[in-house]
Amino acid sequence: MHPMVTTAQVPQPLRLLAAGTVAGMLGWLVALAVSATALPAFASPASPAEKVGIRYLAQGKKVIPVSVRIGDWEITDIKLPDLVATNAQEPPVTVEQVEVVVKAAGAEALRLTISGKPLADAIVEFADIVNNQQRPLPALQLAYGNIALPEGKVSDNGTLAGGQSLVLPLSKIAFVHLVGHTKVDELEIRLTVATGGERTVAAFPVALTPYQVTGRYMFPLKGDVQMAFLPLSYIHHRAAASQEFAMDLVGANQKDAASFTDISRPNPMALTDYGIWGREVHAVGDGLVVETGDRFPEKLMSDPVKFNQPDYVRGVLKELIPQIGWTNAVAGNYVVIDHFNGEFSVYCHLQEGSIRVRTGDKARKGMVIARVGNTGNSSAPHLHFQLMDGQSFFTANGLPMMFGNVPARAMIVDYPVTANTLSFSDSIFYTVP
Repeated sequence: MHPMVTTAQVPQPLRLLAAGTVAGMLGWLVALAVSATALPAFASPASPAEKVGIRYLAQGKKVIPVSVRIGDWEITDIKLPDLVATNAQEPPVTVEQVEVVVKAAGAEALRLTISGKPLADAIVEFADIVNNQQRPLPALQLAYGNIALPEGKVSDNGTLAGGQSLVLPLSKIAFVHLVGHTKVDELEIRLTVATGGERTVAAFPVALTPYQVTGRYMFPLKGDVQMAFLPLSYIHHRAAASQEFAMDLVGANQKDAASFTDISRPNPMALTDYGIWGREVHAVGDGLVVETGDRFPEKLMSDPVKFNQPDYVRGVLKELIPQIGWTNAVAGNYVVIDHFNGEFSVYCHLQEGSIRVRTGDKARKGMVIARVGNTGNSSAPHLHFQLMDGQSFFTANGLPMMFGNVPARAMIVDYPVTANTLSFSDSIFYTVP
């Protein structure tokens, strides 16, 4: 066990993480009304198959921890998987509690308990979506990935009849963020299940898939940029399966506080008021163009007053989806490149008419493939960029990314950093050569 530490011993950017210690490791959980309590005394671990069967909601789901080391501190961040629990017996069972157990070097480092209203609300919300068909399949895939929904209506109250299932959307409830001296190496989900007056615990080990980007990539833009809405912001990108490690790239002018970023420019009147609009977009590496979309009319997103209104953007997407398809509507005009190493790069919200490549073209590292635009689900001109392990914007897993011309230390200023992703920050300002 490591000695107790105080916030004064933690590097300055990490002090918000030092909320408490469990087994010598600092843990921070981004969660709503969850508690870190021990298992009830009556519960004992049991095989998942005895009471309930547990599987991932998304087929081929990868749970990719991102990690960074700063001095003696090992920082790990994990997005929890979404699970399906199915009653494997005839008598009804009730899922009373979900626990997430995190281990480092074989020892328990943190335990998160989800029960009561937070658990009930999550179960009800997903059940309403599925049972009442409130969202079409592409919308569900954007959020959860390559989903395999259970047959029949899912439970909306935590009690399962024989053969019935419920969905536990854990990724929408909490993230795990740990600071300690050893790297996280195990994750387990435990369900406390009650049936016939007895309670047991069904344990489900979650396979962690650490990932180190294999391609030798360059940054897709040149000049002053802000890398915004990175995974540690815990916002819309992280919630979507293929976009888990995505970034939005906007213009940055650090010399002029009044226009620190393009997104915060005061009273823009036209797209040309944004310095990033029209900037050249470069292929990050060699590969093959496997998909493009260039049917989104930018005129619909040319008025800053309108495209800053979510209701207006939603109305545009609703109108265009039947005409140009989900990907071209949501991503705007886009390009997907296969780099022949299991990694696919995606460039979204491109300027109408600017795409210089077509499906089947060879891409060369550094070649200009398009220009930054403001098409699709966008609130200001920017380039949305991400890496995936497949071609589909809806069913692939997002992958961490690094670039040869952006050093890892750009992530946290003034600290030497080693990491497996450039995404280990909230926002980055950098001048790309």
